[in-house]
Amino acid sequence: MQAVISMKLTTKNKHIFLKCVEELNELSVELLQAVNKPNKNNMGKICDEIQDVEKYIEMIKELCLK
Repeated sequence: MQAVISMKLTTKNKHIFLKCVEELNELSVELLQAVNKPNKNNMGKICDEIQDVEKYIEMIKELCLK
């Protein structure tokens, strides 16, 4: 039987997690549109969204090191 480990997030950490999810969703939309609407030419938007996702991933990685 595995032990259950609960994770209590601070308000700030919840915000970071939710912003990361939001940015990941925005990136997924742009990637899907690139596949489904080839004339959209949204590579710039995809690159912007990747940068946003990376920012929040780095914040979460820092939390993992604590």
